[in-house]
Amino acid sequence: MNTKQKPHVLIIGAGFAGLETARGLAKAPVRITLIDKNNHHLFQPLLYQVAIAGLLPSQIAQPVRTIFRKQKNLAFQMGEVTDINLNEKFVKMNGSVIAYDYLVIAAGARTNFFGFDTLEKHGLQLKDLETAVTTRNHLLSRFEGASHEADPEKRKAMLTFVIVGGGPTGVETAGALAELITHVMRKDYPRLNLNEAQVILLEAGPNLIAPYPDELRQATLRLLRDKKVDVRLNTKMQDFNGQRVTLGDGSVIESQTLIWTAGAKAAEIIDALPAEKASMGRVRINPTLSLPQFPEAFVIGDASSLAHAFDRGDPARSSRGEEYSSHDGRETTQSVPL
Repeated sequence: MNTKQKPHVLIIGAGFAGLETARGLAKAPVRITLIDKNNHHLFQPLLYQVAIAGLLPSQIAQPVRTIFRKQKNLAFQMGEVTDINLNEKFVKMNGSVIAYDYLVIAAGARTNFFGFDTLEKHGLQLKDLETAVTTRNHLLSRFEGASHEADPEKRKAMLTFVIVGGGPTGVETAGALAELITHVMRKDYPRLNLNEAQVILLEAGPNLIAPYPDELRQATLRLLRDKKVDVRLNTKMQDFNGQRVTLGDGSVIESQTLIWTAGAKAAEIIDALPAEKASMGRVRINPTLSLPQFPEAFVIGDASSLAHAFDRGDPARSSRGEEYSSHDGRETTQSVPL
């Protein structure tokens, strides 16, 4: 440890876990460097509202420098960490080397397509502002296109929206999209027969929001069906080519829209860490949230796995013939002891 200066705490990621850690150290005798590839903190749980044009991107994002303007022991750097050297205690970012005394990896998660190459190419996702805006623009363009389409089969495909994954994000997206059709689009497109519009939610397992109590799961199912969402449980998706969704039983849904919310895996920077991995590439950590053999390095949030403390169940692995999970990668905020 550097004895001439206060200990240097390096935090990778300005998501919920990274921000909570930085705030928790506001009065600690340390120097903090917070790194993120974006210059804003994103409130990810409301990305679906941006996707259905309910909120503007600026309403769910705030500049990191603004958040920490009054925290004197913290400096923010925008950039992407490309390498972590745990033995020598430094990281590489934008070609520069940054040494640390303590490292907190709160890099979050990325979308897991479970090997569905065509899905990654043609499907939509809700992981950051860019993907949410892309989804919003696509959805709005389907309504606009349908308003000019004379062919009833093509129009129906434009107005059929498939969401895969019955976790919180999938449930919220399906419900919000149904409300958008009922309360907004009917007014914006009075000559368009929106009785043709259909929101379909596919879940590979027997329940929506599986980790939650059964009473809440059943209430969620009833609420979505009351909103005319076609909820299909125990239904696996096999393929999506941009024009139709093929299900596990071979049946087909003609649709130009598939929003994938069915899984997440640890951020790419986690892959190269010399540590044991759990499901979805998450790092197995000690009860102190530190890495085995590296007590000064911590992994928190979606990139970590602490099975004996959080019995949330490992998301089911998937390939083309296997079940995918409804876990959508929402971050868990944890504090880090020094």
